[in-house]
Amino acid sequence: MMSNQSMRWTPWVLLVGDLLAILLFVFVGQRDHNTVDAARPLLGLLSTAFPFLLAWVVVAWVVKAVPLRPSGMRLPGLLARTVNAWFIAAPLALMLRGFLLSRDIPPAFMLVTLGLGSLFVLAWRLAFGWLWHKRAGQTPAQTAESL
Repeated sequence: MMSNQSMRWTPWVLLVGDLLAILLFVFVGQRDHNTVDAARPLLGLLSTAFPFLLAWVVVAWVVKAVPLRPSGMRLPGLLARTVNAWFIAAPLALMLRGFLLSRDIPPAFMLVTLGLGSLFVLAWRLAFGWLWHKRAGQTPAQTAESL
């Protein structure tokens, strides 16, 4: 079992990874739609991603998708809370983005954002959860039984 000391850094690593996964999702979208700002690619990426990053941080914290205790690291629960958080954060982010740009949100864009965005965050969290459990010296199932 992971010590409380080890658990202290876990939420921060998980959150930074979440934010990087969201940035990668936005970057892939910009690249696929040829909207990368060639003059200032990082600034363009950050300005496009801002509503998603803000919504994710707030919603993930509120719905406890960022675990503060080892019991929160059980993979099935962690992944379920991740999906729940994304399915709340993504529409909020799209509404904020639409408001900031004074644009409507096409339904197809919302569906793609919900589906693909969740896959990016889930893939990161699945990898992190697996490594976390491996570091603890237990399988995810063993950790769940011991908690």
